[in-house]
Amino acid sequence: AAGIPCELYHEAAKLDKQFKYAERKKIPFAVIIGSAELTEQVAVVKNLRTGEQQKIPFKSLKSFFQP
Repeated sequence: AAGIPCELYHEAAKLDKQFKYAERKKIPFAVIIGSAELTEQVAVVKNLRTGEQQKIPFKSLKSFFQP
């Protein structure tokens, strides 16, 4: 809805396999939301080029990807 291109991984798999898939497709960021993140209402955004990770509140995700 926000016009941000995104893709969900197509099967249940370990994160390492999902990261490798994203890297092969040259996807720049991975957004990780597990049970702890749901409780905190944050997403972990990982820059797949630098390896840097940061927690972004759900309400701020749109502005993170659309500066």
